[in-house]
Amino acid sequence: SVFIATVVARLLKADRTLLDLGLFGFNSGLMGLAMGNFYEPDLALWVWVMVLAAVVAVVAVAMGKWLPIPFLAAPFIVTFWVVWFIADARPELIKLDFGPWPVEDVKWVVALVDALGATLFAPAILTGVFFFLGVLVSNWRHAVIALVAAFIAVALAAHIGTAGGAINTGFVGFNAVLAALGAAAVLEGDLRLAILAALLGTWFFSYINRNAPVPALASGFVLAVWTVMFLDWLHRRFGPRPATPPATRDVQPAV
Repeated sequence: SVFIATVVARLLKADRTLLDLGLFGFNSGLMGLAMGNFYEPDLALWVWVMVLAAVVAVVAVAMGKWLPIPFLAAPFIVTFWVVWFIADARPELIKLDFGPWPVEDVKWVVALVDALGATLFAPAILTGVFFFLGVLVSNWRHAVIALVAAFIAVALAAHIGTAGGAINTGFVGFNAVLAALGAAAVLEGDLRLAILAALLGTWFFSYINRNAPVPALASGFVLAVWTVMFLDWLHRRFGPRPATPPATRDVQPAV
């Protein structure tokens, strides 16, 4: 998926900076992972994955040219939601039935680490540890932010009585992690906005997951980052101006 997306983006003369950041491959890669998670794996699914990798890349290139804000994971999410409805008319796409989440005690350490791993559709201790180490090598502050965001999501979910199975697998926490990291990346590491993004990401994800006819995916992450970007713009435009110190006068010494 990543290779196909990169080739398509180059053919469409996508923004070089976004291409070097890997955002086109990132979205198509997520699409492939999501298809493998939500549909019965077979030969037909592999064909769909390759086709959709190109489609997501086209959508990402278009959003990169026309959206005035970072598109983040929006190309993948929008495309997957469209495919979700198309799949009802495609017999080769068989949706998996996950059933209800098991009721179990919250395992805090497992939940925190799995929230990190679930950002890559791989909620496992080893994946979460590798994700944390990768972020730590890149930017230790972002690694701390990721852990804080995971804790916020787990604490909120545990407080309102969410099924332990949903918490321990990282299902309720990965949007908070992505939202906090996304906000920190685009807003110069502002810890306050990163924490707010984690809170909003958890709420947006929960609301969409409960009410939408489609999987919530990483929609909480995208909406949260866009929201805090708007709030940051609003604050800079309408918020209080920083106090300007009074001008000092040069006083000539008495002779």
